[in-house]
Amino acid sequence: MASQTKPDIMEGKVTFKSTSNVYVRFISTEDINTGDSLFLYTSGSFEPVLVVKQKSSSSCVCSQLGDSTIDIGQTIAFFPKNNSKNEKKPNIINKDKSLDQVSISDSLENDTLKDKTKKQLLNGRLTFSTNASLNPDQKNNFQRIRTAFSMNIQNIKNSDFSAQTYLTYRHRYGIDQNVSGFYDDFKVFTFALQYDPGKKYSFSIGRKINNNIANMGAIDGVQAEYRLGKYEMGTFAGTRPDMTNYSFNSSLAQFGAYIVRNDQTSSGTAQTSIAFAEQQNHFKTDRRFLYIQHNNALAKNIFLFLSSELDLFKKINGIISNQPTLTSVYFSLRYRLRKNLSFSTSYDNRRNVIFYESNQNYIDQLLAQETRQGFRIQTNYNPLNSISINASTFYRYQGGNTQPTKNYVGNISFSKIPGTKLVLALNANLMESYYFKGTIIGGQISDNFLKGKVNIEMNYRNVEYNFYNSESSLKQHIGGINININLLKLTSLLLSYEGTFEPTTTYHRYFITAVQRFKN
Repeated sequence: MASQTKPDIMEGKVTFKSTSNVYVRFISTEDINTGDSLFLYTSGSFEPVLVVKQKSSSSCVCSQLGDSTIDIGQTIAFFPKNNSKNEKKPNIINKDKSLDQVSISDSLENDTLKDKTKKQLLNGRLTFSTNASLNPDQKNNFQRIRTAFSMNIQNIKNSDFSAQTYLTYRHRYGIDQNVSGFYDDFKVFTFALQYDPGKKYSFSIGRKINNNIANMGAIDGVQAEYRLGKYEMGTFAGTRPDMTNYSFNSSLAQFGAYIVRNDQTSSGTAQTSIAFAEQQNHFKTDRRFLYIQHNNALAKNIFLFLSSELDLFKKINGIISNQPTLTSVYFSLRYRLRKNLSFSTSYDNRRNVIFYESNQNYIDQLLAQETRQGFRIQTNYNPLNSISINASTFYRYQGGNTQPTKNYVGNISFSKIPGTKLVLALNANLMESYYFKGTIIGGQISDNFLKGKVNIEMNYRNVEYNFYNSESSLKQHIGGINININLLKLTSLLLSYEGTFEPTTTYHRYFITAVQRFKN
């Protein structure tokens, strides 16, 4: 969020990632220019991780620098040109502050002290899209429409109240479907009002995902949080969305509490979260569990993330047990050997989540399915600022099948081909399981026109699958073109076509998306 005066730090969020680009959204990109660096807070300082390739009024299309792991939703910082920090890699201003505290909120708080009032900030988006599949047999043709509306108003009329909403409606025509109701197409993902009377307290009502316990999904009801030094303590009570169509369901009550500790170490930040939740169906326990999460910069260039769920309730054949059961474990470790070379590994082990009242008709089936396990190893290497190489391998074991599903992926991207402004990405994917083996090889090339107002990307994929239990195989050539046009400062249009060419038939798909943004 940007203040009304030029801030020391502008904060953005990663909204989308592709094989070659990272998309970051800001309240405004007026002070950002092509070629500027964007920063990520890590290991006690801000590191340059992205370079702006093109921009709209509120978003930047970037190429990645170095090997830092960048995830959707992550906070990215920009230092305006009049700030000397943009000319030199900035260090953390206050080592006692955590990552969440070292952000644009500091600028807003400083402005608040000066002006004795909070300033309203509005950021919204209205999207309408349609896509269709046109097949020669005319049997599987369909058309889909989708409309999405999001709005975030901070400090409504300079008050302590804020509001946020995210609504979508989509409907599919052409292919026979089961009878569906309005709420199968219309979804409310966020609809909440928040009250922040000071730095220590926060209250909200409505449907909202709490970032401290995001693994639980949306909560319909009230949430409260209190901050004391390194600790954040919160509680919630209400219901959870319906399991079939995500509508409001008063029968699915839930409540719980959580505590979060934030620490600043010599190596970086550390955060530990513990949450307890009771979920019910018609006032009977559906699920009761603990959620534990920890991330830590163990040492210089070594980063750990760990999360786990522990179920505390069972009801099988009418017999209730409170014996703890480990439901899931996720572990990841990343090591940066050099500035341009890093390695990471992760392990995922989880069982089916069972809601003992909601799933009572097929609990035996869920209990019979064994644990799913997955291993992943990845390396990132940037021999030059304009070249990025990524390779990973993934193994997944499902149920009682001793043969794993294997996935090998390799990517290489060039943010600027020498002598041109073209962006090129090449990728290969080899997959193998107990019933098939296949490869996908492809690439994308893109360029900007009319001073960045138009971006054109062309892509191609070659798909070949061979099935062990059949003599048949799948061979496809898939080609497409994407045209992104910035019509006005806050209005953009995306036009896409993709064709799938098989030996005996051809399939065509098109996508049209119009985006209108709102801001104060």
